[in-house]
Amino acid sequence: MTQRTQQPRSQKPHKLSKSLSSPDFSKFVLPVLAVLALLGTANLFRPKPTYQTNLKDLELRNPSGIENQAAAEAPRYGLRDLEAHEQQVNLILWDNGAEDGDFVTVEVNGRVYAANMMLRNGANSIPVALNPGANLVKIHGIRDGGGGITLAADVSNQGNMTNAPFPVGATAMFYIIRR
Repeated sequence: MTQRTQQPRSQKPHKLSKSLSSPDFSKFVLPVLAVLALLGTANLFRPKPTYQTNLKDLELRNPSGIENQAAAEAPRYGLRDLEAHEQQVNLILWDNGAEDGDFVTVEVNGRVYAANMMLRNGANSIPVALNPGANLVKIHGIRDGGGGITLAADVSNQGNMTNAPFPVGATAMFYIIRR
């Protein structure tokens, strides 16, 4: 019986062991790096969300200290957020329906500014101190004169808002954003 001896194989260099400056590497890696760089800067050109489109995020990073995440999900009864530039504003409330004996309590950032206030067709003006950022306004329905509590609100001529009637025991909420 003849013994067969194995001859050593010639070893070829592995494909990955090519030099990093090879043409194949630059054809693949440089375009990939360019695409990644473009994707990274794409966020720079997106419009920044306003407080009206991203209230939950605004509330969570609010410098005025409001930590109640549920407030962003609370019923608004048609009330929209308003913007102000002053440190103190006049919150003006009135009954925009029949003056039928609706009573509310007004709270801003956890502080009660008006308790058991009757809404009249003439304006009730309440001076309110604002913190920088989002200021949470809560209007608690105390008594309904008939047909639900109806009101309109204005913040130092920054905008008028009206709401749908809300029941006794409910709280309508909105923000005054101080810039």
